[in-house]
Amino acid sequence: MKFYRYYPLLFILFLLSYLSTGYGQPHLLHDSTSRLAQIHKNGILRIGVPGDYAPFAITSGDSLAGADISLGRALAATLGVKAVFVKTSWAKLSVDMRNDAFDIALGGISITPERAALGSFSIPYHSGGKTFLCRRADSARFSNASAVNTAGVRLIENKGGTNESVARAMFPKAALQVYPNNIGIFNEIVAGRADVMVTDDTEADLKTLQYPQLCRSFAGTVTKSDKALWIHTDAALVDFVNNWLQKQLAVGMPQRWLKEAMH
Repeated sequence: MKFYRYYPLLFILFLLSYLSTGYGQPHLLHDSTSRLAQIHKNGILRIGVPGDYAPFAITSGDSLAGADISLGRALAATLGVKAVFVKTSWAKLSVDMRNDAFDIALGGISITPERAALGSFSIPYHSGGKTFLCRRADSARFSNASAVNTAGVRLIENKGGTNESVARAMFPKAALQVYPNNIGIFNEIVAGRADVMVTDDTEADLKTLQYPQLCRSFAGTVTKSDKALWIHTDAALVDFVNNWLQKQLAVGMPQRWLKEAMH
């Protein structure tokens, strides 16, 4: 018998058997259960965090603290795995999401269409918006949006986050200064090297406690935004996070963690 006649058929049968095992399928990580199963298998939940945005997440030496750090640890504990925090930055956050540097990200992350295109968001756990932070002596000067959107105003923002994007979109007439991080930026205003900052209302309230020279010059917000966990699109993981987070919201835990982080 001339077996070579059957070689094409045998090759097709081998190929079908190979593919049915799941090997060679680049979309495997996006299977509805694969990421959650992998987290349980590895015993690790990788959590991306910029770590420069108090009261949600702030780096202090080699440790992290803040409301979202407490949230992340509690989520990992419920999963029965270890929370491993992965350092990122606002400028690198989307790149790191695309490169699978973490399973979820937190630390005061606002829901935006650009981020939603790269990954899923949990249900929101905090609502707020942008307001103004300036020196107390300038509180009357920056009491409204039009005063900030004025030529000669030195507007300063940390690089890569929604603070910068809102500043560019809403206050194009101001002279924008982009600072590399969200830690030393407040000293720039105190020292008089910048006039005003657009930031989240929660951060503005905290910084006025930490820096007596600063104040929130606008009682309201010029934008509305929600904060949530940013999750790799995996149906099982997103469902787990949402179910868990809904229970935490019902008993007031996110609010309690935020209140604790404000002191």
